[in-house]
Amino acid sequence: MRTEYGEVPEDDIAALEYKLDWYLRYGRLPSLERRSGEEAKRDYGVQYERYIGYMFASHGYSIEHRGLRDGLRDGGIDLVARAPRKIRLVQCKRWQKPVDSDVIFRLHGAVERFRWERFGAKLDTCRTDVRGVLMTSGEILPEARVLAKHLGLLVQSRVAYQRYPAVKAQRITADAGRFLLPFTPGYDRMAMRFQNGDRFFWKVREAVAANFFYPQYHQEILRGIRTGRKER
Repeated sequence: MRTEYGEVPEDDIAALEYKLDWYLRYGRLPSLERRSGEEAKRDYGVQYERYIGYMFASHGYSIEHRGLRDGLRDGGIDLVARAPRKIRLVQCKRWQKPVDSDVIFRLHGAVERFRWERFGAKLDTCRTDVRGVLMTSGEILPEARVLAKHLGLLVQSRVAYQRYPAVKAQRITADAGRFLLPFTPGYDRMAMRFQNGDRFFWKVREAVAANFFYPQYHQEILRGIRTGRKER
């Protein structure tokens, strides 16, 4: 495939498209190995958390993936979504069973801990709206909904995982940059700045056509972009 910055082999694009499609279907890279039930559960949970992160990012939030970064040490918060004067602390549950009041209590505790650690003695005068959010693919028991409303938490049920534009593209110059995929190191740390021209793409080919390149395959092209060198 011909670009302004050089030739990108069709094999590169096809290989990445195949891996991306497999990941969005199954939550992992292609493999002949059978997964245990716990491994599959973990993979689908990671897949769901990234999907919810995309939903918030597409509404202008900057996203910190605590669950994927810290695992069981995430303090009960999977995502920290930030916008001006607004912080949303998100718990993601890709569950078939309904969410009960215990989950709501734990989320409330995590939110209060975050508020204290973040603002401390200034908590009473803080003008940032900090709210806990529960997103689940299943149901929420009626008593859990009542409790969440009483505690000021936002809850949303039946948020099913869907395929989404998972190619994260970040500008380096005004007309070119790099892209990462869900299985690429650094993907969850890449902050999307839409005001700078960062974008999500559905397909690898779309990203390459817009002069975004994959670091693991296209280091020479990316060096050319950083030095302002185009192929003539």
